[in-house]
Amino acid sequence: MSLFRRHPWIERLLAENDLEDEDVFILTAARAEAYGWSSTHLGRGPLDSCRLGHNDAGEDWTEDNRVHQPARLQVAVEEQLRGQRLPLLPVATVLSDVLHHVGTYTLTVLHMVVPLQLPADGGLVHLLQAADRGTASGPGPAANCVITITARTSAGLSNRAQEVNVPIPERSYGRLAIHPGNPSALAAGPARSLVGEARTEGTQNAASIRCSSPAWSLDTAIRAAEVTAAAVRDAGAAEPVLLTVSRHGGDVAQNM
Repeated sequence: MSLFRRHPWIERLLAENDLEDEDVFILTAARAEAYGWSSTHLGRGPLDSCRLGHNDAGEDWTEDNRVHQPARLQVAVEEQLRGQRLPLLPVATVLSDVLHHVGTYTLTVLHMVVPLQLPADGGLVHLLQAADRGTASGPGPAANCVITITARTSAGLSNRAQEVNVPIPERSYGRLAIHPGNPSALAAGPARSLVGEARTEGTQNAASIRCSSPAWSLDTAIRAAEVTAAAVRDAGAAEPVLLTVSRHGGDVAQNM
């Protein structure tokens, strides 16, 4: 079950086959450029100061009038980041803005293919800043979630789950707590293929980590992905891996 509902005016455009100016591809490109994170100017060469290059975007909710994948965005990242962080938060923010434009949604799962072959992106300082983003969420019950790491065998993560688990609480500055147990029944990776992302082919579930956060939101899901990406990099992975952050193993909400 998807937790995304399209606005009535989007439904009308779909019925009239007139979604061209309001599809996810166009909207994500426009939104990223509005933030100054990307540019649609062709032939500009290296990304220079831009955070990301618009590569592909779309949705999977038209074929049978059901929502399978509310939105996805694939971006190019400059190979020499020059101290910049991987743009996980900008990508997720753009997708969130677009989903709020075309409908209403509740985040249940975030999928991100993270290019760990690129140079390290800022170290522990940016993880502290990321942890601070969740401190204003206010008191409330802890939110349980599952982080699933999906990778090719060549990533070298088999039987190394403990090496990834151990640094996560430290890197999150106490905002993520790891819980023992096998949550594989809750989060075994995507229930169906991620549309538009060939790099997930040939991957397998390398580890599933059950944890809790002071709250659940897009920011906390991104923070969990950033911390896990750093831990996976430290474990020796130097190629793209798919990170899935899910609350109670829900269906797909956003995808990079």
